[in-house]
Amino acid sequence: MNEPVSPLRFLSALWSKEWRLLIRDSRSLLLLILLPLVFILVLGVLLGEGFGRKADDRIRVSVVDLDPVDAQGFDGKSWGHWVREDLRQTSDIVLEILPDLETAEKLVASHRRAAVMVIGPEFSQKIQACSFLSDGINPFVRDGVAMDRVGVRVIKDPRQIATAGVMEQVAQVSLLRVVLPYMIGKAFERLSDPDFIDILAKNVNLPVPPALKIVLRKDVITLSELLAMASAGNEDLERALRAKAGAGVQKSISTQFSRYNLLGKTWATLTRSQAAGGATEAAFVDESGKGLFNRGAARYQLLVPSYTVLFSFLLVMLVGSLVVAERRQGTWQRLRLAPLSPWLLLVGKGLPVLAISVAQGLLLLLAGKLVFGMRWGPEGMPMVWQVAQLLPVVLCVSLAATGLALLAATLARTELQVALYGALPALVLSLLGGCVLPTELFPESSRWIANCTPQGWALLAYRELLDPDPASTPSLTTVGQGCLALIGFAGVFLMGAWWNLRRLWRAGASL
Repeated sequence: MNEPVSPLRFLSALWSKEWRLLIRDSRSLLLLILLPLVFILVLGVLLGEGFGRKADDRIRVSVVDLDPVDAQGFDGKSWGHWVREDLRQTSDIVLEILPDLETAEKLVASHRRAAVMVIGPEFSQKIQACSFLSDGINPFVRDGVAMDRVGVRVIKDPRQIATAGVMEQVAQVSLLRVVLPYMIGKAFERLSDPDFIDILAKNVNLPVPPALKIVLRKDVITLSELLAMASAGNEDLERALRAKAGAGVQKSISTQFSRYNLLGKTWATLTRSQAAGGATEAAFVDESGKGLFNRGAARYQLLVPSYTVLFSFLLVMLVGSLVVAERRQGTWQRLRLAPLSPWLLLVGKGLPVLAISVAQGLLLLLAGKLVFGMRWGPEGMPMVWQVAQLLPVVLCVSLAATGLALLAATLARTELQVALYGALPALVLSLLGGCVLPTELFPESSRWIANCTPQGWALLAYRELLDPDPASTPSLTTVGQGCLALIGFAGVFLMGAWWNLRRLWRAGASL
């Protein structure tokens, strides 16, 4: 009499059979690895560095400041500093500081920037020489500030004339707010200079009182003569009187124009105003990558996880086709007679799929690092810790993909149904989850849809760990939420597969 075979032995045999069937279809497995790499490679070469980022609503103003830090300027700082400070206080722009002229020329030549403002090395020196007097530099022309006269130029991309023109006007306004207050303040200071008082004293004619006309023998007298008479030949006293006259003129004009501080040499002090808003400042970071494949480009931090997730869920096609073939051969009908419950059958068929899905995810991430130069985490984080953070996400994504594959396999009876019940929903969910088009480009009113898909939660976790910003610190709470959501989706899919399999099991229908 034969001894009954234990369910665990059947489970082991089933696991071994499923594993051999899966790895026997080597072409399909190879395509699941190569196709995402091809997609990533092509898109990585074609897409620009702004892929996956919503266009900023503000104007990006790129500046190269070659003015020496120790140049003579105002309040101990170079005039290049004050131009950048004015731009920082300008609303609705993004101020980008470029490191050098070579970078600026390269960005404009490659059409990655419409224009770059270059503050020359003699900028402070030329601003100091700007004056309303005939011996100073006149920086003004009909359209604003003559940039060449103050050592500033704008490198423009001829293919982006409109955007470059807007940026040039922003630069013009900023220069005007820097140069004009300085020139007004410097001119107002001259009111107390001895040279100005001499000119004033010689040109101001005062009427002589009738009682003094006989003595002075003239009808008018200049202010210069009056000051000389008041000082009685004392030169020190005369200089002091002239200084008081200059201070009086300054005070009178200041009182007349009390809404302005005419001695202030910046726009804020001249107009007695404060900036209403501030620009967002960002240092330039080269995210374009190197070489033919743009290796190391920031866009690979988005492309690699996106297509890793997309193709993980396409395992449904491989699993579904194998199940359809087993139905035709009567294998599933024989499995119903084995001492296996629906749960054990799902476990036996699911574990090999899970193992292949995990291997696929790890291989794609490894290829992303070796081939495309992507990072697995922030710069400076130990490699062991990067891997430790990625492994749970890979496992949870594979678990959800396996659950969907098993659900579709229990529903489909033909190859067409495999596509309808498995491949098509997987592609639609991938589209809604942000695998094809990043959710950042979705309208804000529809971004919530991504949270209704396992792909959306998978990408949330991946992108938290693989942020394009190398200085970003990932939130493990966000990663944990993504993993829990994936486990929840896996549970729903597996429950659906179990319920469908149990229903067929009880009905004794042909599987």
